[in-house]
Amino acid sequence: MAKKGFMYGAIAGGVVGSVAALLLAPKSGRELRRDIADKTQTVSEHTARIAGQVGDKTVQMAKQVGSTASTAAVKVKDTAASVVDNVRGWRADTKETLEETGEQVKDAVEDVKDKGQELIAEHREELHTVNN
Repeated sequence: MAKKGFMYGAIAGGVVGSVAALLLAPKSGRELRRDIADKTQTVSEHTARIAGQVGDKTVQMAKQVGSTASTAAVKVKDTAASVVDNVRGWRADTKETLEETGEQVKDAVEDVKDKGQELIAEHREELHTVNN
């Protein structure tokens, strides 16, 4: 944006300077009008050339931005897919681990129950023996 303002200022300054130089030079009216027409043509050609360059640069930058945006979009899509796959894998692994842990806990509870019943049976015999 600052480059554009500078360019407009440079063009305006060039035009004002050229006109001032022409008006202050000691020439006849016909020579002065011819010089003004020549300088106006020169400034016009220069302005058209600069405008063409700005247009070319703008197109080039637009293509570059578009290309960069497309590349970034592909990278984001790939990364998101990778994250989703990882989360799904973690969920499956976690579910499997929880199921295995649950089975181990059930087995341990059954073992404790069995051992408890064995101990109760042993103590009943001892109590029965002591009471008789």
